[in-house]
Amino acid sequence: MKQLSLIIASALALVLLAALPAADLGGVIVKLEAHQGPATVVARPLEPFKIQIAVDPKTETKPLLIRVELPNSGQRAWPAADVEVHNAQGKALMVRRTGTEWFKMLIPVPAVAGNYFVQAVQPSGGKTAPPSDKERVLADGVTGLRLGIAKWHDGRKAALSIRFDDSHPTQLTKAVPILREHGFRGTFMLNPGASEPGNRRRSDFETHQAGWEAVARQGDHEFANHSAHHRGATGDQDMEAEIGGAAQAIWKLAPGRSKLMALNLGGGTKWETTRTLRYYLDKFHQFDASENSTGMDDSYGNRVANFRRLLEQHLERGLWCRIHYHYIGEGLSSSEANFRAALDIAKEHQASLWIAGMADIHKYQAERNASKLTLVKSDPKRLTFHLTCLTDAALYDQPLTLEIMHAQSLDAGRIEIKNAHGKAISSRTGKAEGAAVLRFEVPPRDGMYSLEMTP
Repeated sequence: MKQLSLIIASALALVLLAALPAADLGGVIVKLEAHQGPATVVARPLEPFKIQIAVDPKTETKPLLIRVELPNSGQRAWPAADVEVHNAQGKALMVRRTGTEWFKMLIPVPAVAGNYFVQAVQPSGGKTAPPSDKERVLADGVTGLRLGIAKWHDGRKAALSIRFDDSHPTQLTKAVPILREHGFRGTFMLNPGASEPGNRRRSDFETHQAGWEAVARQGDHEFANHSAHHRGATGDQDMEAEIGGAAQAIWKLAPGRSKLMALNLGGGTKWETTRTLRYYLDKFHQFDASENSTGMDDSYGNRVANFRRLLEQHLERGLWCRIHYHYIGEGLSSSEANFRAALDIAKEHQASLWIAGMADIHKYQAERNASKLTLVKSDPKRLTFHLTCLTDAALYDQPLTLEIMHAQSLDAGRIEIKNAHGKAISSRTGKAEGAAVLRFEVPPRDGMYSLEMTP
């Protein structure tokens, strides 16, 4: 009778367990990769951006491969650049990822029962809460002036970056001169590594290094990091060499400038490391530029029409539009005719569009988000305010655009702008939402400024 009761109780427990909903992983996918054996993995959430994965190999003896895919958009998106994997003893594990999808990972583990943890770790130095949008605007009832930090440089409605990958020779012979014809600044993702022993393919950058050095001297375009050889990396040391080696080579091309640059590890590449991507970004002064860019290769079809539609959407919403190319020329990834047609569309919108390098745009965004305006004092003849900016002055050097408006009507000729040393700052008039504004540039540093109303 007792045994029958135990059997019934066990059966009820199984029924109840089956009725329980699966653990809500917040959109995280966890499964064994390409697997048909009896081994199982069970994941459960522990806290925001941390899950535990329990492995039961059952009768299997060969190593297992766990696939984890993290949400990369929406409210449940994980900060993929800050994610690491470790075992129950706290040892960081080697994880495989692709260059442009860091939120997807493959975790090799032995066929042994155990627990593993996937979690986002706090970046070194922690995070400082940025000022609010309200703190980027200053309204003064005494002078009737309203001061704000423009969303984009020069008060433009949106931003556009035009990127080129792989340091292909046609970027020197086609892209650079055509961009110069249009007066546009491009971002060139370089693979500046030397030819590797045992590899019959010679480095395009090495072959055409003199041309890239000439572009660097002219200074009208921006360079960015596409890894040293565009081949991925196996292990922490190799990854440091691929990212850090490329960064060092690019810094050498442009000495004396900010070391901050965009990093894109490249489509089709595989990367293995125990470290977070943030480790490499911080160590080599990079920012992640692997997502939110539209490919302009002709193989995608209707690229010119698609770009027109995309650009108009970004202008309407006031956003950063990012596009990228590979090789320019007939029979290559993008024809010269289609490349020119896209630039002509950008030219049509140039009055409303800030066309700049990726680092320029990233810097402005980060600086503005880290800035606030504080009223110090005002009277009918003068307004004094303080600009606070939390970004690193050694890396962030893109000037911020400030805009002055008046509650009634702006008489720009009566306003003189001065810095803390009494030096006059040049300004220019413009329009914002149909109203007259006065714009001027300031460095992204803490500083005191005054607006003096002359008779």
